[in-house]
Amino acid sequence: MHKPISIRSGVNPGDVLAVGGLCLVAAGISWSNFLVSNGVILMGLSVPLARTHDPGGRLISTVWRKDLSTLLEDPLLQAFWLCFFSMLASGLWSENLKDWVWFSQMQLPFLLAPLVFSGRQIVLTRWLGPALYIFLGAALATSLWVLYDFALHSQEYLHGLLKGKPIVTHISHIRYSMVIALATLLCLHAVVQKIPLPLRHGPTLAAVLGLYFFGFTHLLSAKTGLLTLYGGIFLYGLLVVRKPGARTRMLRIAAVLLVAAVALAMLLPSLQNKFFYTIWQVGEYLRGKWLNYSDIERWVSIRLGLEMIRQEPLLGSGIGDLYTSTAQVYQECLASEFYKLPHNQFVFTWAFTGLFGLGSLMAAIWHSAGSRNWWSLPVLPAVQCVLLGSFMVEYTLGTQIGCTLYVFATLLSWLYVRNN
Repeated sequence: MHKPISIRSGVNPGDVLAVGGLCLVAAGISWSNFLVSNGVILMGLSVPLARTHDPGGRLISTVWRKDLSTLLEDPLLQAFWLCFFSMLASGLWSENLKDWVWFSQMQLPFLLAPLVFSGRQIVLTRWLGPALYIFLGAALATSLWVLYDFALHSQEYLHGLLKGKPIVTHISHIRYSMVIALATLLCLHAVVQKIPLPLRHGPTLAAVLGLYFFGFTHLLSAKTGLLTLYGGIFLYGLLVVRKPGARTRMLRIAAVLLVAAVALAMLLPSLQNKFFYTIWQVGEYLRGKWLNYSDIERWVSIRLGLEMIRQEPLLGSGIGDLYTSTAQVYQECLASEFYKLPHNQFVFTWAFTGLFGLGSLMAAIWHSAGSRNWWSLPVLPAVQCVLLGSFMVEYTLGTQIGCTLYVFATLLSWLYVRNN
């Protein structure tokens, strides 16, 4: 078989763009919307270019029909496309097309990434390890910056935590805490399965990094990150202890993490202040207050999101009208000019894209988190636990970083399943 036209002998231009885009996303997901956007664009540019199974001497692919049919045979990739097109279709009954265009652009990973991953499985599988190492390196670098900034402004941050204000990060502190939780799980998996990092003393380095990320998540004190981290570790531990070869190591690690968690709870003022703020909010809620209390505002947003679903249960309000519909229901139910979008991904999707959008999302979850093949590899359900845990208290897919994190983490897991 002839090789397709290349930049230099043996190099496929489309493969270069796909791998480059993947590495940009891995490097930027913890700190840069700019890198993430350009990573997705680069991967998108690789779609029309020739694959390794194209006839020789061509730059543009001639087997796109075969690639498309292959994609549509895979239920997960098909569900991802349905997620995108349900968002796109909701513009038909949206009055504000500007917001519809904006949110549709943020959903492009659902459209482009499946095409790239299905068409270039071989080269992306080879780069799976390096991409994860880039991801861990970027997470480490950004966490050191956060630590430095925290050290310079510790009193302001600790006082702010008592009022519900987060520690400043380059991206949303909740999405960032999810990134750190995923980094912790990857290091945990490397230690349990004895997968050495590509450096000297790799197993020791993985253990140190995992313990560092575990402690750093507690310093951030984002409740979503902490709850999903503990959920992911617990699920991973349950699946691993059934395997005799890794059971002893997992139990020892669990004991170390338990001791570390107790010590962090006693020593970290940021975690203590966040706990006191949460308890204080409960009392305020019982006294009928909700405005300017971050957690209570989330629960109110979910409750009013359910009201929007009651009003438009079939088609939703349309993603272009998400702001106007939300503002209207807040005015009707609470007589308030303040509003928040529903902080639950399932409520968010149903309220704005209707039952078709919700069904597409549930199909994607079923063919990833619910897949029997995925459950044979403990780290993959644990990763999904972090991602889906955020869905309960966030509209994760309604943000650029959140959408890209979910799509790429799921598709990289899909590659891992195919490779194993």
